Amino acid sequence: MRYGLFGKFAAVMVALALVPAALLGFQLINISRAGIQAAVLELHTKLAEGLARSVDDYMRTTDDKVAFALVSLQKNMEWSEKQDLLRSLIETHRDIVEISMVDAKGRELVKVYNPDAAKDAALTSRFGEAAFKEFRKTGARASMSSTIDGTPALVTYYPLHGEIAARVLLSLRGLAARVAGERIGGSGFAVLVDKKGLPLFYDKDRLVSDEIAAMPRWPIVAAALQSHSVGSSEFQTAKGRAYVGAYAPLDSGGAIVTLQSLEDAYSAAIRMKRTAVAAMLFVVVLGLMAAIWQARGMARPLLELSLAAEAVSRGDFLATVKIETRDELQELAETFNRMTAQLRAYSVLQVDKLIAEQRKTEAILFSIKDGILLLDKDGKVQLANRGAFELLGLDPKVSLEGRALPDILPPDSKLTGAVVEAGGRPRPDAVKDIAIFNDETKKKRYFRVTGQPVQRPGSGAGIGVVVAVRDVTLERELDKMKEEFLHYITHDLRNPLGSAIGFLDMLLKGVPGVLNEEQRGIVDAVKRSNMRLLSMVNNILDIAKMESGRIRLQLKTVSITGIAGRSIATLQSQAKFKSINVLLDAAEEFSIAADNDLIERVFNNLLGNALKYTPNEGTVTISIRDDGDALKCCVADTGEGIPADYINRLFQKFEQVQGQRKGGTGLGLAIAKFFVESHLGRIWVESEMGKGSQFYFTIPKGLVADAEGAVRAGEPVA
Repeated sequence: MRYGLFGKFAAVMVALALVPAALLGFQLINISRAGIQAAVLELHTKLAEGLARSVDDYMRTTDDKVAFALVSLQKNMEWSEKQDLLRSLIETHRDIVEISMVDAKGRELVKVYNPDAAKDAALTSRFGEAAFKEFRKTGARASMSSTIDGTPALVTYYPLHGEIAARVLLSLRGLAARVAGERIGGSGFAVLVDKKGLPLFYDKDRLVSDEIAAMPRWPIVAAALQSHSVGSSEFQTAKGRAYVGAYAPLDSGGAIVTLQSLEDAYSAAIRMKRTAVAAMLFVVVLGLMAAIWQARGMARPLLELSLAAEAVSRGDFLATVKIETRDELQELAETFNRMTAQLRAYSVLQVDKLIAEQRKTEAILFSIKDGILLLDKDGKVQLANRGAFELLGLDPKVSLEGRALPDILPPDSKLTGAVVEAGGRPRPDAVKDIAIFNDETKKKRYFRVTGQPVQRPGSGAGIGVVVAVRDVTLERELDKMKEEFLHYITHDLRNPLGSAIGFLDMLLKGVPGVLNEEQRGIVDAVKRSNMRLLSMVNNILDIAKMESGRIRLQLKTVSITGIAGRSIATLQSQAKFKSINVLLDAAEEFSIAADNDLIERVFNNLLGNALKYTPNEGTVTISIRDDGDALKCCVADTGEGIPADYINRLFQKFEQVQGQRKGGTGLGLAIAKFFVESHLGRIWVESEMGKGSQFYFTIPKGLVADAEGAVRAGEPVA
């Protein structure tokens, strides 16, 4: 996605204007909110603390007066005097509703009451009163909240002499009115909660009724009941109402809690935030207007440069721009005009060179007899030489450029499939030979198709495929003539050699007559020479059979250790002649399915080479190991070793190490490789100069042959 210069300039200008203002605004808002929050919490804390102090002072003063009167009652006084004392206490403390003396069973013995507050002057039993039960349980002073006609009150029992107690009923109307009348801001109020967290004094218009029962579970109430000092916090109720408040514990139990809605408490901060947002929006509008004006002034000359550069990219080197802004943009335009002038001059010089190079390339391609097709990454033909038209049977008058291979090649030709496959899946090592019968000449023509990826120099990125089609009919005919020649030569040599060896055997056996030692030595030397010649002929014949595919494996269960032993016995005379010690290292017979004759020839070839290149009194070791799914055989010698340059090509036909030739045709290792690979095995050599050589080969277990004689791997033999 591409963005215009105008949008970029506008975004930059708005960002420059908005980001500092936004950061400053948010900082001011945060600072103001923090200051307001601290001030609000401090206000609530002081109010709660002051109100709690007033409540504690009131309760302490009342308690001191009552205690003083009760102490006086314990002196030797008549009941009438005691009543006068209590009456004077009630007259001086109008919140005391009544004072009575109660025995151990809760029966009132005497009562003094405030006629303005008490309506029932009769003596009654207080046995079922909760405060009395608490007093009898603890034996100490006990207080419980109560009501008088819906007005909050406090019942307190004071212990006197014996089992007599003083019951004081105190009206808390004035105290409740003071707590409920406390106001904080527009929605703030105060609440006095008891020891259980239930509200006793509060403004019923401000505390929602459905939250009264839930107050003990409020975080601020729980903190107030557990704490011994004042505190403040923000919290949210289960109903989702957010409050800010403070608390102060009471000496008599319970606490004073102040509450105010969060929105009301921070209304000043909210107003400041709105003001800051409005200011930021104003700055954004100003920045956008400035960006529009600035972007138009800068984008127009850049747009002209962009259009001129696009024209140059299309090859129009006559394009120029004219900008008169008297700044860097004008300098850029003048530099651009100089560049296009130089490109125009350079293009005129290069066109002739490109045309000449193109003609040379076309001349080279069209002089090649092989068919050459150049394809792009999409498989479309970009170039085809004359050989491609001739070999593929195409009309030279029809252009192939930009067309896919399946659209231009004959659909009924075998060559078409090979060419399409080579173009679609190019591989450097993929070669496919196709045989096509010519009905007119009644002869076969052979074609070789290859596909090579084309890569960009330096980067190695693929840019296409080159498909080559070559007529290899002449090469095939030469190979056939060579095979026939080898066949005739080997057969014409084998028959007389076989006869000669037979006659030599008769001479050695003394059929014509007994030979002396000198004659026997001469005949034996002639026989060995004939045997070597016959071996060479057999090797040449085996190579011919291998290349023609006429060798078939005869699989049967054989002992690999036994085959190796027979090879050692066969070549024992050669080993004795050089005093070479031949060892066989095998833990068991190692019986598997294999072709007995072919495996024995492998051992004979490897052992014969080892004896040939091992110096006198050396050692040759044949070892056989179980390698899991295959047997691993090794023929190791103590010869001079093989140079590293020959390691990878030692198993090729007619290949011998320079300077180490000991006779032979150089076919033994090639034949051994073919025999091992026919068993689906692998053969290789490891050697280091001066430390001898180790020839390894493997034979898989469980080989089976199908009805056509082809060998495949069966179930592994344990």
